[in-house]
Amino acid sequence: MPRNLWVGLPGQLREISQAATAFERGADLGVSQFTSLSGQITTIAPKRAPRRIKLTFDRLSQDDAAHLDRLARRIDGPGPVDLLDPVARNLLDPLQAEGRIASSSPYNVWYTSVSGSGRLELSTAAGALPQTYVWKAETTTAQLNWQRRPRAGFPVSPGMRVRFTLPKSWRVGPCATRLHWRDAAGTYLSSAADTGHTLVATVPAGAALVTPSGVAGEIGTYGLDGAVLTIDDDHVPTAPVNLLPAEQAAGRGPLTQWSATGITLSTDASGYAVASLAASTTGTLTFVNGTQKGHALPPGAGLVGLVLPAAVRSRAQSCALTFHDAAGASLATVTGWSPAAVPAGATHVSATVSFASAATAFQSRIGPAKLLHIDPAVPQLPGDGCPVMAVTAYTDSPARPLPYRNVSIELAEVAGASN
Repeated sequence: MPRNLWVGLPGQLREISQAATAFERGADLGVSQFTSLSGQITTIAPKRAPRRIKLTFDRLSQDDAAHLDRLARRIDGPGPVDLLDPVARNLLDPLQAEGRIASSSPYNVWYTSVSGSGRLELSTAAGALPQTYVWKAETTTAQLNWQRRPRAGFPVSPGMRVRFTLPKSWRVGPCATRLHWRDAAGTYLSSAADTGHTLVATVPAGAALVTPSGVAGEIGTYGLDGAVLTIDDDHVPTAPVNLLPAEQAAGRGPLTQWSATGITLSTDASGYAVASLAASTTGTLTFVNGTQKGHALPPGAGLVGLVLPAAVRSRAQSCALTFHDAAGASLATVTGWSPAAVPAGATHVSATVSFASAATAFQSRIGPAKLLHIDPAVPQLPGDGCPVMAVTAYTDSPARPLPYRNVSIELAEVAGASN
């Protein structure tokens, strides 16, 4: 959803409500070519193509014109300036949104801020594009932040509605989403948080920048492609599907929906299924789908993950996802809590949770639970980027009747600026 143009220094973003009469949004390709005597052409191009934007306005209001004039003449500082153009939707860098980098270090694109948050490594998945990274979370509270250099965050203004959705592979687990608000100097102010893969929050007073981040919720390896950061946009990224039927997901209904060894199943006064495990006893709990070898999978590729209630997960030792083909034959079993890739030919998946022996007895409701599936091939909103920019050209032509002004302004993507 296009928005009006916002432009300014951090903490001084201003909405230019008049639509530009001319709007050019291109890139400085910097391509040079050489033609040999035989007629063969060789081209040389830089790795990056910085964005350039040209805007022309007629009859701007006095306040809007004065704002652009101050930016162009660097009255409030040398810049660079922040700009939210009307076309940009996903403010993450195009490669960043794909889980890839163009720089020498992934920590220029993402960074960790909590002890034990794991490490970023090159992906070894078959068919992965060059410079694709994964995050290996080492604790359940590990946190990863999305970087925007040279600022401490992405530009915002109080009252804006910010939506951040975590990468696709995170959405099939017990992830949590964070938006950290910062002032113009990058100093932390406060945070908005939600226990899910998407967070929508309104920018509070005093905030000029936002740092999006996420908590995987489980130890394991997570892809970084598919994250989406939007402002004042109604786009809702793809959500995972719960493969469990409604009653089983809620933890209600016939106890035949679960198979247990070492665990006693019962129903409480409210009709919810309860699992009980005696002290110094091991056990397993399997989510059953009638006579089928597991729960039906949507056709094609996919990622699957099991999410359990906090009380059950705190006692559970491991999770096993077993994939079957249409004939019921077992294809593969993946053990662990991080997302599992659906193998070729799989039509059903069965989830089994193992419980280790402990000194104390255990009792808890089984639900609510989720056996989540997402198709990683479904396109997500591509990254448009939100680069910092410098004003490179500016023309101010007073219009009639005054004080309206005709203004043209050109900006170029930069890494920084100085006097």
